[in-house]
Amino acid sequence: MTDSTASTERVKQHRFLADRMLGRLARYLRLLGYDVSYPGPCADAGLVAMAQGEGRVLLTRDRGILERSGPAGGNPRVVLLRSQAAIEQVAQLASEGWLRSPGPPRCADCNQVLEEMAASEARHLVPPYTFAVHSHFMYCRGCNHVLWEGSHPERFRRLINAYLQDTRMPRPGPGEGSAPGRA
Repeated sequence: MTDSTASTERVKQHRFLADRMLGRLARYLRLLGYDVSYPGPCADAGLVAMAQGEGRVLLTRDRGILERSGPAGGNPRVVLLRSQAAIEQVAQLASEGWLRSPGPPRCADCNQVLEEMAASEARHLVPPYTFAVHSHFMYCRGCNHVLWEGSHPERFRRLINAYLQDTRMPRPGPGEGSAPGRA
């Protein structure tokens, strides 16, 4: 393996599959820029097969999945989350090194990467007040929604940063990993 290949593998972003108990975590990670599949109700064996087939890390609170999925470090990799609180689950993933190099924000609903949208294009797609007070818009092709940074992204960033103080995870800045509004 060359130095450039090793460097690329070190910063490669993990792709995740969250089981049905982890909906809020899936949304948080998507907003932070991580690719998170969140399938409908599915048997444990189906989740393991899906994670394995798609090369995803399976996130769960179900010890049974961990026991049935095979040896630690196998395929798929399974992370057993200890807390019921999504923010603490994010902190656990960060402290264990699963969260590196976040990508661009993703749609919290469908996991598509959000695209920049010119204000002129958003003008007739958002409420007039929203257009008057916001200048930065994003578009989700998967949901066909126009999104903008509402009033809560700064609170979301402060909450995430407070739990990640002791980790090496990059902190989201304005417009990165924020919780957008929607039209």
